[in-house]
Amino acid sequence: MPTVPATDALGSPGARWDQALARAGHAPRRPGNRLTLLRDGAATFDQWLARIAGARRWVHFENYFFMADEIGRRFADALSEKARAGVPVRVIYDPVGSSSVPRRYWDDMRRAGVEVRAANPPSLLTPLAGLCRDHRKIVGVDGVYASTGGVCISEAWVQHAENGLVYRDTAVGIEGPAVADLELAFARMWATVGPPLPPGERLDETPGDVAPADGHPGSAEARVALQAPGRLRALRIMELAILAARDRLWISDPYFLSTPRLSRALLEAAADGVDVRVVVPATNDHPSIGALERAGYGRALDAGVRIFEYLGPMMHAKTTVIDGHWARIGSTNLTAANFVTSWDLDLLVDDRPFAEELEALFEHDFAHSRAIEPGGTHRPRDGKPWGARSAGRRSPLRRAPGVPASFSRLGGELLRVAREPSRPRRRTATAAAGATTILASLLAARFPRLLAWPLAAVGTALGASRLRRAVDDRPTDEGG
Repeated sequence: MPTVPATDALGSPGARWDQALARAGHAPRRPGNRLTLLRDGAATFDQWLARIAGARRWVHFENYFFMADEIGRRFADALSEKARAGVPVRVIYDPVGSSSVPRRYWDDMRRAGVEVRAANPPSLLTPLAGLCRDHRKIVGVDGVYASTGGVCISEAWVQHAENGLVYRDTAVGIEGPAVADLELAFARMWATVGPPLPPGERLDETPGDVAPADGHPGSAEARVALQAPGRLRALRIMELAILAARDRLWISDPYFLSTPRLSRALLEAAADGVDVRVVVPATNDHPSIGALERAGYGRALDAGVRIFEYLGPMMHAKTTVIDGHWARIGSTNLTAANFVTSWDLDLLVDDRPFAEELEALFEHDFAHSRAIEPGGTHRPRDGKPWGARSAGRRSPLRRAPGVPASFSRLGGELLRVAREPSRPRRRTATAAAGATTILASLLAARFPRLLAWPLAAVGTALGASRLRRAVDDRPTDEGG
């Protein structure tokens, strides 16, 4: 993938890539960053807690998923201790993602002086708006350090399997100009859910002058890409990145329910000779979603995509590396639901040493995964080879019955409607209906007993209606 030197002429390939990426993601390029790749939950927690302990000006903390377990209590204690010392501490959590956390957990932090806010609480007055979730993970300390990635606040992220493998997730520690972009993202969400940050806690609206605390700049060029509900920025960025790949395109994702367009781009890249590899969990923390992922293996394998199932407790990393030069680390799952209904954040890095370090992490994951081969020994329960399932089908996900196929169609339709520039009222209504149906489908997959009978009743009624229509439309002696 081309690099983007600052002296590029406007017409050069590097400048065109720079322009396309800036437009697609509204993510300006920030040179001079020093980045630390955090390979799992333990490394991430250690760095986050150390930075919180050393805070002098403020701590800004935003995360989708908290648990009131040992890790959750460690962070609550660290944030509370810093607030008692007089440092402003602000926390944003998602009330759906953190729904199992008792109110006492937040109240204890508030009593210690931490200001805690819930992002977009569900409301009976605006039920459809409640579908939009704050899925981001942001840590900002003193305006000189920030971090993002997929790591949540739970002891699940420090699990080890019996085979010694860890719960895999990836985050990145950031020092340099990109810190200001993450701080600005936090500030905007903070202002969305309540009064804005005080002036002394906001970096400039035009970030770019932040340097590491020791004064020594880094060498990595980075962008902070903000995904907001309905914006589709993460989808456009991934489409551009896949189209630009020349040699290698490696992706890790826990819930790889790719959209039809993204799936097609991956298959075309593989058919064009690009080394396309996807790492997903062998054991998914949402088993039904794992089944949906496997429903798409056949055609991907036939096209030359290599699929690896990580054998640790979970593969939760949302990362991409291309041609040993360009990398993405963030919170965005490559699903229609995330593209359309979530606030997410990804760090895009154009730096060979960092990308090579991420590639080495991918190599480790490949070595500790089982490779799925067309017609090989790793088969679903019905015993059919993955490749045998793809004959005569148009979309990888549409081979699966029931919810998987419906999810694929609904996801594609929802994205199509979201892209449509005309008829805003109709677009909004249709998108809301599509998002509601997707949510119902995911609830059915997650809680089958809860929704099985209502869905069965609806399905039976629809089937009976179709049968009656078929009988009513049968040919008669008087007609053709």
